Amino acid sequence: MLPRMLSAWTARVPRTTACAILATLALSAAGADQPAATPPAADKPLAAIDPDELVSDRTQSEWSQAYLQWVAAFQRGSSPVSDTTGALCAARQSGEVWFLASSDGTAPVERHCAVPAGKTLFVPVASVLERSGNREPDCAAMARVAATNLTHVDAMSLSIDGRPLDELGAYRQSSGGCFALGLRLVPRQDARQAVSDGWFVMLPPLAPGAHTIVVRARFDSTPVQTTYHLDVR
Repeated sequence: MLPRMLSAWTARVPRTTACAILATLALSAAGADQPAATPPAADKPLAAIDPDELVSDRTQSEWSQAYLQWVAAFQRGSSPVSDTTGALCAARQSGEVWFLASSDGTAPVERHCAVPAGKTLFVPVASVLERSGNREPDCAAMARVAATNLTHVDAMSLSIDGRPLDELGAYRQSSGGCFALGLRLVPRQDARQAVSDGWFVMLPPLAPGAHTIVVRARFDSTPVQTTYHLDVR
C-alpha cells in the first residue's frame, strides 16, 4: 500500500510516517503593467544557494524545520499547502526567506502569488516527516525510518525559466535529530517531537517580473503537481 504523503498541515497523521512531495511549480507572466525579467543566457547554469551555506544565520536544515513548523501552525483546510488559488501564499510569511508551499498531492494545484522583491526562496522538493505521537521519541529510529521512506522518491527536478538545477540530490537536508513540530491549531495538539529528511532548495532572490519555477518529484508511481504563477515585485 502506498505510504501516505506528508500532511503536517492535517489533523490526522499516522504515528510513523507522513510523506509530502512537491511536484510541479510553474510560473506564468504577470500583468502587462509588471516588468518582465530579463531571460538568462540559456547556457548559463541555474544558480542555487549552496546547501551547506548559512542563510540569515541559520543552516538550511534549520530552515527545513522552520518550513514544517510554518505548515503545522495552520488549521486543516486553511493552509498554504491546501490552498488551491494562491490566496494564502503570503500567510504568516515574514523575514528574508519566503516559503513556496507544497501541495497535498491529491490533485494538480495552480496558484497565483505575488512575492516581494529581494526575498530568498525556500523550495521543498520531496520530504518525509516522522512524528513521535504520544510516545517517548526514539529520534535515531525515526531518522532511520525517514531515510528508508526517501528511497521511494525519484524523478525529482527543479527548473527556473526553463533552466534545470543540476545535481538536485546534493540538496538533501536532514533534521539530524528531533525537533519540536509545534502546536497545531485545530485540533489542538501539544508540541511533539519530529524528524524530517528530504530535498529542499534555497534560491537567491529573483529579479522583479515573471519567472517560471517547475519542481517535480514522484513517490513510487504517484506524481504530485503544483503550479505557481509568481509575480516578483
